[in-house]
Parts: sequence; structure tokens; C-alpha cells
Amino acid sequence: MKEELMSVMREFYHDGVPGGIVSRDVEYAEKLRASTVIKGMRRTGKTFLAYGRMKRLLDDGIPLGRIVHVNFEDERLSGLKVDDLRLIGEIHAELYPEFADGKTWYFLDELQNIKGWESYARRLVDSPNVQLCLTGSSSKLLSEEIATQMRGRSLPIEVFPLSFPEYLRFNGVFKKIPRAGFTAREKGLMRRAMSDYMERGGFPDVQDVSDGMRASMLQGYVDAVIYRDIIERHSVPSVQVLKYTLEYLFHNYARKTSTRSISGVLKNLSLPANRESIADYLDWFKDAYLSYSVSVLSDSLAVKRVNPDKYYLVDPGLIRAMCVKNDAERGWMLENRLYVVATQGWQDLLYCQRRRNRG
Repeated sequence: MKEELMSVMREFYHDGVPGGIVSRDVEYAEKLRASTVIKGMRRTGKTFLAYGRMKRLLDDGIPLGRIVHVNFEDERLSGLKVDDLRLIGEIHAELYPEFADGKTWYFLDELQNIKGWESYARRLVDSPNVQLCLTGSSSKLLSEEIATQMRGRSLPIEVFPLSFPEYLRFNGVFKKIPRAGFTAREKGLMRRAMSDYMERGGFPDVQDVSDGMRASMLQGYVDAVIYRDIIERHSVPSVQVLKYTLEYLFHNYARKTSTRSISGVLKNLSLPANRESIADYLDWFKDAYLSYSVSVLSDSLAVKRVNPDKYYLVDPGLIRAMCVKNDAERGWMLENRLYVVATQGWQDLLYCQRRRNRG
């Protein structure tokens, strides 16, 4: 396994940090004796946020040899065991003996794929010469477990698909967002961009491809969530029911959804309709940052329990890729977007509100 790990690490040092990194409206946090934990759905740009930090380190004069980057979803590392993780430090010391004793920045993608990774990560955090950054696509794996294993010494960062202001910059609609009120031309560009954004969504890699290719790629992202973030990590009683449950969410987003309603549809299809399993599936979709749920607003726990939740999906592009377009859904699509805006810290809403106030 050392040979495979050596090959992966050599490639990073040969290729260096990728160029063309677009800044995100996400603040990278770093603290001594604490791990930075970047969480979010697959393909939202978690690794590129880490690349951005690497680029700033290089700009500050830190040699590339003081940076360690390993992606544990690389197929060459599929047989890696927790005992093999110690090889990372050994290989780094072999490649850069002059930097073996000084401070090193570790950037480890999807480390949670390695069973028993927690003890290794904790050792890195305990080292005064290591600054650790972890990225992952499971909210529970990278919140509850890290909070326990790191004894509270972790700084969580959530990454979502591009927000609308990020979308404008990413696609060159505005190289710099105007601070004053928009001109008539700029307003027209903004309306067109918003319409396109609600079709394309905010996943970075699908911005410059054809409509057909974009739909195919986004469907692939959903499949990756199903198979890699759920089926590989959980005991799924019925993959078919799991997929039907997700299909139900895609066709009923921003509307009240309950295990009872999903169970009824499954019974009509002559499929297993165990409500406890359905509840697990809904939780796992949330764990993978694919969906979010909101309970009815009430101070009464009993009222919340008897009323179904509303479910929202992380990105409008995914909805367009998984469902036939229906203009009657514009209201639900807007409600879905507003919820995600709130989840992202209201940055889109505040931005639009400032623009409106300025005319």
C-alpha cells in the first residue's frame, strides 16, 4: 500500500495546487491544535476551498513541501487500512526530509472512508507541528464523531453549491458586483442570470457544459449520494424503496411530506412500506446534505410531531435534472431557493434586499 500512497502524494507535488480557483463567500477558519472541518454535499467545492487555503499559504511563502494532500476516494487507495495512515508521515519525510521536523499543513479529503480514522486524526490534532483540515460529504460523520473524537477541537465549515452572487462572479456576469444601484442594462443581465441560475443550479463543474451533459452530471451526483454516502455506509433494507423515497422528495419538494404519505405511495406500487425504514432514508438524505427538513412553527412538541415536515433540496439544478420541467412549480422552486438561502446565512437574500433598497 505504501507504493500506491507514494504515487498519490507524488502526483500532488508534481502537479501542484490547481489554478483558476474562484473565491467563495465562505470564510476559511484555522486555529492551532484544532482541525478545520469542511462539510457539504459532493461536488460543491469543498476541496477547492481547501485548495484556496493552500494557495494562500504558497503566496505567504510556505513551501509546497510543507503541505500534505491526500484524497482517500482515489481508487488506488481503496484497500487502505487505518494502520496504513502512518505511512503518510513517513512518505512525506522521505520526499521532503528538510521539512520533516517543521510545521506541516495536512489536507485530507474523505478521511472518514477509512474505518477507525478518528484516532489518527486526533493524533494529528495533538501534534504541535500539524495543522489539520478534513473534508467530507456526511454531516453526521463530520460533526458528531469529530466533536467527540476531537474533544471539541474542531472548526466546522459548511460548503453549499454556488450562491447567486457567487454564480454571477463564477460565470463572469459581473466581475465585480456593483455597489451602487443597477443600470437598466445591469438589471436585465441580473434577471436573465437569475433565470439561468434556477435552471443550472450552483454546482461549479456543470456551469459551462451543455444542457444534456449538465443533467447527466447532476444525475450522477445524486447516484453518488445514493451509493457512496448511503448504501456503502448504512444497512439499506431495500435499495429500490430508497430510490423511490428520494424520487418522491424530488417531486414533492417544498411541500408537506410524511412517512405515512410515502408509505401509501409505496403500497400502491406493491413495494415494502416500512415507515421506520423510510424515516431512516429521509435522515440519511439529510446527512449527505442532499435535503433539509423544516417542522411546523410551534412551541408544542406534540403539534410538531403530528404535523408533517416540509423538505427542501440543496440545489435547483438537481431538481431540473431529476424532474420534468413544470412552469406551475415556480412558486415551490422559489420557496425551495429561499430556504437554502436561509441555510447559507441569508447572503443571497441580504444581497438582493440591498440592491432593491438602492433602486
